[in-house]
Amino acid sequence: MLNAEGVFQDLNDFVYFAAVVRHNGFSAAGRVLNMPKSKLSRHITALEARLGVRLLERTVNRFRVTEIGRAFYNHCENMMREAERAAKAINDATGEPQGQIRISVPHGLLDGSLGAMIPAFLNRYPKVQLQILSTDRRVDIINERLDLAIRAQLAEETDSELTMRVLSKVDLILVANQNVASSLPSIEGVECLADAPTVSFAGPLTEWQDWDVWEFTGPDGSRYRHQHKPRMSCRSVAAVLEAIYAGVGVGLLPDHICAEGIRDGRLVRLLPNHQMSQATIYLVFTATRGLPTAVRALVDFLVEQFRSLRAATQCQEAETRAQAKGGQTRLVEMSGAQPA
Repeated sequence: MLNAEGVFQDLNDFVYFAAVVRHNGFSAAGRVLNMPKSKLSRHITALEARLGVRLLERTVNRFRVTEIGRAFYNHCENMMREAERAAKAINDATGEPQGQIRISVPHGLLDGSLGAMIPAFLNRYPKVQLQILSTDRRVDIINERLDLAIRAQLAEETDSELTMRVLSKVDLILVANQNVASSLPSIEGVECLADAPTVSFAGPLTEWQDWDVWEFTGPDGSRYRHQHKPRMSCRSVAAVLEAIYAGVGVGLLPDHICAEGIRDGRLVRLLPNHQMSQATIYLVFTATRGLPTAVRALVDFLVEQFRSLRAATQCQEAETRAQAKGGQTRLVEMSGAQPA
């Protein structure tokens, strides 16, 4: 450290002085520091000379800290505490992730793909503990003392007070069970939904309405709107999915939520050549402080997992589109079966 005159000050001397005061003498401090008493005394004398003040009054039989020495000692203690904090920050940044993470997650994500990812994260980092707040409301991560929040939005979002990292883009797809899909008329395009029963997911910030609107972009770029009165509206993705499985109606859900049902034939993807809405999943955390190792590990883990999930889903969608082009007379794909 440089003083006002540009002379380098040995911070070790600050540590030596604090030890002498803390242990009430040179002999005791020397034993703790494993340093000869005479050498320790020379360091303190040199420190006093550089500072131009008397920090200690000492004779053969007397040892006393001066008033200015006491004030200087307090600053030395603070300096060492900050040095310890700095070392801890580096250790947190480079060491094994550990400690507690508090995170909020929407019900739909926790019931679906994210719920399966969390055990893998905890198994990878055994010293980390998770506290999960499952809620669809918009949380205040600062006042609620959360480390992370996950949000799923249909519209792009920004917040000047928070750091928002895009975790994944999620395509919404139209699905039904085999019986409902088979009952649809053999009409190309959105018109096949004219009289179809439907179920809808209502987002946490969405006002309850009797009617819902699904928007599509066709293979030729034309845009369509399908207005319908759902037989069931629900804020739970899991409940909507179960209703679709049970044949209550056609539904619009995230592709990764429907992937397993499509693979095993319980669900049929409808209008696979039409593009529906796209949702964005965000990771949200405070921008004013650095991320602890455990939180950063969770962020990196989720980015990795959603990237892999997205790649697998896109591969499956490509196969779906290829099948749709290879002999379908209408834009309804039935996984593992011939068109009705």
